[in-house]
Amino acid sequence: MSGFVQRKWRWLGVGGSEAVEAVLAMLTEAAAVAGMAEAERSVLTQAIEGDPDRESLLPAVQAGLRLLPPESVLGHLRNLWANGVRWLNEAGLERCRVLCSTAPRLDLVSKRSHAVSGGPAFSLFATAATRGAIPVPNRFLDELLAWAPLSVIDDLVDHGGLMPEDTPWTSRDKPEGLYLRARLAPAKVTGEQAEELAWQAYLRRRSFLLGEAFVRHEPDGVWDLLYDAVMDGDVTAVDALDAALPRPQQIELRDLKSGALSGQWPPSMTEDRGLWLLMDSLWSPRSLVDAGRSPFYALVALNRAYDLVTASDLEAAAEQALSLTRDSTSSRKVPADLVQEANALAAYVAVAQSEQLDSPAGRDRLLDSAEEYAVTAAAQGGATAEGNLRLLRAWRRTRRNDRGPFSNPFLDIGLDHGADGWEERCREIFRQREGDARAQSELNMAEERIRGALRGEAGWDVFYQLPLDRARYDFPSQVPKHLVPPLEALPRRTPVTSGGELESIRASAAVELLDDFRTTAPRLDRHSPAP
Repeated sequence: MSGFVQRKWRWLGVGGSEAVEAVLAMLTEAAAVAGMAEAERSVLTQAIEGDPDRESLLPAVQAGLRLLPPESVLGHLRNLWANGVRWLNEAGLERCRVLCSTAPRLDLVSKRSHAVSGGPAFSLFATAATRGAIPVPNRFLDELLAWAPLSVIDDLVDHGGLMPEDTPWTSRDKPEGLYLRARLAPAKVTGEQAEELAWQAYLRRRSFLLGEAFVRHEPDGVWDLLYDAVMDGDVTAVDALDAALPRPQQIELRDLKSGALSGQWPPSMTEDRGLWLLMDSLWSPRSLVDAGRSPFYALVALNRAYDLVTASDLEAAAEQALSLTRDSTSSRKVPADLVQEANALAAYVAVAQSEQLDSPAGRDRLLDSAEEYAVTAAAQGGATAEGNLRLLRAWRRTRRNDRGPFSNPFLDIGLDHGADGWEERCREIFRQREGDARAQSELNMAEERIRGALRGEAGWDVFYQLPLDRARYDFPSQVPKHLVPPLEALPRRTPVTSGGELESIRASAAVELLDDFRTTAPRLDRHSPAP
């Protein structure tokens, strides 16, 4: 190439043979593209032949580049930039510098480029290159949501650049739309849709809330641990649950554990029936429980009274049973069925206490109160309560010297009425009481009474029965209102944007730079050395 031709190119801002070769390569491809106006093609051909026209070349180049594929546009702009050809206006040069950079992320977050902006494709490139750190301007959002790579949309979600009110799922196909809905508006996803997504966290949470069985995870997840602690009352799972819960529910669990030290919880917890089993499992009351505080405390009190009966602590059992009866306090919150159980307990305990007294008057007073309790229990209905009353009255009518023991032998050996395994229990107690002749004699009597009843036609009905209904003593196994973590958004499932996807966005942004093409090339000093 002659020096004369090189000077002509310098007059157009193209300095040096390598820069001229880059421009000629671009002009050659643009001149050959179909659909170009002949007048503009002639301008390009003239320049290729060594006679570039300063006034008409750049508009013709711009028109030719618009007909090329985006990847070709990007390649030519990179070559021009690398060879110092600056045919863009000031704003375009800033964007071109970023697009041609080998480290666009660093360039975009630098102070120099903080204010660099452009069209929709450049904005998307800035977002993709910075992995969502630079958001897409709202004015471009609707346009870009339809074609942006899903990974870039996930970048925006991760950085808060997309909100539920943007409803990006309406711009995508059904599978991607459902995915984005789960990412941004999980509460709007149905169970059926969660199954389509194979969204296990959603499905396991739903199963827990519905009380359904679900397959355990290994290692245990939050729902496994929550089920163990709340539904089964497994206190060994509490520490692991504490570590697995989100912070708000973790605080609730710690408040619950703290309350178990004294049996004092806020009303919102004692009203949450789903927490009762865990609260009872953590709490071991050693003194009288005020049954009138709430139904929860009433249930704890009833179980404590029964446990005291089976432990033969009659005085404490009587005191605890009395706290459950409706006339023991002015303001009651004890369910009626628990009151019936308490009266049946109180009657049983009063008879047992009477047998420990030598004073006839004292015995009669206790037996009178026992009959009153049994009458009150029977008045609430039920064959068991009525049978207990008949047994008590028949036993009381019998001469004292002719009476057998009134107690239920199953309770005497620490088992529920009619429970299986009584023979094994008797052998176990006998070994424990080795050397205590009186205790072993009492055990033998209880065992013989059970065997005698087994031989008779009436069976276990010959004994005063406690509980009246065992189910009344059970703590409810239901989903709590507390401790349940909220539904969290579906975690990201897309990888980071690939290099190929980023290049495709970069090419689209390069096409936008054609709007920033100058109409007149910047002139280089023809006497200065080539760059």
